[in-house]
Amino acid sequence: MNDYLIMALFWGLGGLVNGIAGFGCALVATPLATQFIELPIAIPAGTIIGLAMNMQMGLTFRKYADWDRLRPLIFGAFPGALTGVTLMKKLPGDALKFAMGIFLITYALWGLFFEGASRRVVSRYWGVLAGFSSSAIGTSFGMGGPPTIVYTSLTGWKQEQIKAGIGSFFMCAGIIMITAQTLAGLQSTASVTLAMVAVPSAVSGGWIGIRISRLIGDFSYRKILFSLLGTMGCMILYKATMVLL
Repeated sequence: MNDYLIMALFWGLGGLVNGIAGFGCALVATPLATQFIELPIAIPAGTIIGLAMNMQMGLTFRKYADWDRLRPLIFGAFPGALTGVTLMKKLPGDALKFAMGIFLITYALWGLFFEGASRRVVSRYWGVLAGFSSSAIGTSFGMGGPPTIVYTSLTGWKQEQIKAGIGSFFMCAGIIMITAQTLAGLQSTASVTLAMVAVPSAVSGGWIGIRISRLIGDFSYRKILFSLLGTMGCMILYKATMVLL
């Protein structure tokens, strides 16, 4: 299948998921796309597409953004991006896929069994660690959302504030991550071209998803999404393990 069609299809699906749940664009699109497209191209391209998606989300819900809690996240994103590009340059592709599988399974388990279990509101300074982790993971294998999602779920924010927080943070972090990838030589003509082809599909999917989200509740949907993420994680982990062994 043509690489451009693959990126447009999977990121369009990711955009739809992102619009409905407020997260999940890269979590859905990246594992699917990297089964067909090499990691050194798919991940930098995904970072650019993710920036467009989060600009859409952040601007749509901008009036709900809580910048007092977002500043620590952004502060942590700078060293996180540097760590991420170092990992991507030094680790082989199969090792990154192995880590991606573990990461997806762990996050899926948290979402299925522990999300919402604690109602304690955490200090905003935990945002530095969340921002660092999100930026490092996002830069190295393209799925940096979970640490920020866990953090925002413990802030006491309402649904619109969570969507605003995730979108606003990743608007800023996306610029930082793309800059770090470019300076490290990870962005290329191929990755930028793939991103430009897929952005309209992703944004269109996000636009549809935002409108659907206003009509439905997302609790059951999120559980289905976490189950799918866990399944994808198991598939990726299995394939990577077979290669590494």
